Amino acid sequence: MNILEIKQTMIDKGIPKEVMEQFVFPESKDETPEEKIAFVNQMDNLLSKVQILSVMEEQGCNKNEPTAVFMLKLKDKSIGERIKILNAMGINEFARSRLNDDGTLSIFWDFEENGKYICVCPCMNTLSKSTTVSLTYCGCCSGHVKYHIENSLGVKLRLKETVSSPISSNGEKQCEHLFEII
Repeated sequence: MNILEIKQTMIDKGIPKEVMEQFVFPESKDETPEEKIAFVNQMDNLLSKVQILSVMEEQGCNKNEPTAVFMLKLKDKSIGERIKILNAMGINEFARSRLNDDGTLSIFWDFEENGKYICVCPCMNTLSKSTTVSLTYCGCCSGHVKYHIENSLGVKLRLKETVSSPISSNGEKQCEHLFEII
């Protein structure tokens, strides 16, 4: 999560100036995990759920250009068939996906350690294991998987909800990101 990138996305999304002025932005690019958590708490307090989702779905680390080979080989297959093939590949950047009965797409990361789910974000893994963080923070991962799944499956997605995460549940729940296919 990069707060300066989030700030720019907030501007691009038209967050009103009077709301932006209420935020305390870090003074350097090297934000600590604690600064990131504090910023997410500000987002929770100052933005609507819709605004948060629209900003966070644009975030994400490691958004390198994906290969087009995957889509070329699978362009004639249904979305469900493409998801099964992608899941079978086991590539971490793509996470595991499920097409839900209502037509939405759930994307999961479910890394475990000692019987608990662990966060995929290296920044959060520097915190105490008992630290819990707002699901808003996890929207950054939602943006990451959105980017990779859109490019790999050839669909457009809209973040509906960051459903659960290890850092918001003390390791009891896996990461789940829910998207509308548009």
